[in-house]
Amino acid sequence: MATLKRNDPCPCGSGKKYKKCCLKKLEVKSKFDLKDTRDFNELIPKIFDFSKQYDETIKPAYEEKTDVFERLPVADARAFSQLYFHWILFNRPVEQNGETVLARFLQENRKEYSAPFQEFLAAWDDLAPRIFYVPHSDAEYLALRDELSGKAQTIEKTPVSQAIESGQYLVGYLYATPAGPALGNDAISLPPKLAEAFIAEWHALTAESDDTQSFLTDYFGHALHLLSLLVMNGTELERAEHDEAILALVREKQEQAFLPLALQWRSFVAKKRPRVQKPEAYAAALEYWAGKHLDDSLAQSQKALAEKYAVSSSTISAKYKQLVEV
Repeated sequence: MATLKRNDPCPCGSGKKYKKCCLKKLEVKSKFDLKDTRDFNELIPKIFDFSKQYDETIKPAYEEKTDVFERLPVADARAFSQLYFHWILFNRPVEQNGETVLARFLQENRKEYSAPFQEFLAAWDDLAPRIFYVPHSDAEYLALRDELSGKAQTIEKTPVSQAIESGQYLVGYLYATPAGPALGNDAISLPPKLAEAFIAEWHALTAESDDTQSFLTDYFGHALHLLSLLVMNGTELERAEHDEAILALVREKQEQAFLPLALQWRSFVAKKRPRVQKPEAYAAALEYWAGKHLDDSLAQSQKALAEKYAVSSSTISAKYKQLVEV
């Protein structure tokens, strides 16, 4: 593949020459001294150590999804679990005020760093998981297009990203580093068919969200769950009879828990291929499942749900038993 030259069109798609676009950003020299460089190299290990005080919160959240990922091939399970753990540290609230491990660490330690390093850390305040398409890759550079925002940029390749090729998709974090933005070793590379199926499913399940990036950041664990289903079951998930009717009922009756319930339903259908005669029966069972497995505040009795959905309590009980077998 030809190497990108200074006068070539910038692969980010801006329409400008490369030398007047992303190359200028890449040529900005780091202001870091040796201490700053050492502080950067120690940043992630220190965040990991800092997170140990939150183990009682982190471990159950981590194990909830890694139990799902363990059904994947070993290499995939390891990659999904690593990326999910990073999301728990960077984006999942662990404090009652909504602070994450990363936010708490930066708040407590920011003043220990030099002024240039504190300025650099501002980029870490906005760290969020992304879905990227790679329109260009050569020996030195990658062009990345954010599939949710449409924004594109060119970054220098590192040993971690050396094997990434044009036409691939990536799910993961773009980290601020002294040498410029870089992909971490937690980025998951997706073949086009899998990525396109994942993006289509994600958009379908989150169609009513006003801010798709914020939604991905907040519910990234569910996004990885969905992606794992596609890896295990193929790029086209099974649809049950009356599938849309069931999900419409769930969205109407239990909107706040719609996404995890939709994923539970997708998992169930992929594994069991149920014959659905009455959508209300499974919608009621899903709502009962929410109270048992998601949040105590969602709990309702089978009798109350039977009245709500006009089905019998015994029907809800039977369908619930099927759901928990997944």
